[in-house]
Amino acid sequence: MSCIRAVLPIMGSCVAFLLGILCLFAGSQRQLLPQASLLTLYTGGAGGAGAPDYFSVYTMSYCTGFQELCVSDETTNATTIKNEIIGCSDRSVLFTFNPSEAILNALGTPSGTLSPDEWPSCITDDFEALGPTNTTMVVFFIFGTTTAALAIGARIWSIACTRASSRPPSYTGDPSPRFDSETPPSRVEFLIFLVSLFSFGVASVIASVITTEFVKLINTSGNGHGVSATTSTSFLGMAWTAAVLQALCTVYILIDIIRYRARCRMPPSELPEQKPLVGCD
Repeated sequence: MSCIRAVLPIMGSCVAFLLGILCLFAGSQRQLLPQASLLTLYTGGAGGAGAPDYFSVYTMSYCTGFQELCVSDETTNATTIKNEIIGCSDRSVLFTFNPSEAILNALGTPSGTLSPDEWPSCITDDFEALGPTNTTMVVFFIFGTTTAALAIGARIWSIACTRASSRPPSYTGDPSPRFDSETPPSRVEFLIFLVSLFSFGVASVIASVITTEFVKLINTSGNGHGVSATTSTSFLGMAWTAAVLQALCTVYILIDIIRYRARCRMPPSELPEQKPLVGCD
């Protein structure tokens, strides 16, 4: 059981690391978590003939898509709308989604312009104002993911060093402490876990604001033009799960440090008695 307790922070950080990677690289390809977008912008017919029906906006890229009406039940002629992504942009840490440029690129005229009658400039202005906020969120996701990997390495290194320097088991009743898998964490480990928690927490808060308040702003600005936006729970689920896991790991490390220091301050007479190991004949 002590071995399992020692590797619990490693397992939690591994999951947080993988979730951070998925948050950063979602939408970089059509098949890579297309549902884990920050928001989806529906053009509502704006942008002119041939313009995409929607854009899925991710942390470092966006994807272009069209909607197709399909018959889901031939007996009742029930129909459903199918979303089909046709392409995604390149990844960039300094990514800023510009819907006007995205529409022009989809139409094959990147050097052209859209008139105010074709596309509302207020929507483009809103996304340009969002650019610095999105970049800040990406940077914190990178810090959180990187420090989660460092936390894994620091914990493994601490356990390996303690095992290498521990004394072999005694068969003569020697009461000196022996290595068990319950290796006390260091303050450096705690600091790394804390930085990862802080980074994931800030990034998740920013993502929550974008998917709630910014989506409301887009719906208000585009109400008269048929432009709307929706959000997805998949991205927020991954982001907050990573933050919660690092929070649990950080609290676990802190409790382990406090418990170990309290045990070190106990007089020898109050320490649990260790039974001598008996050798085999």
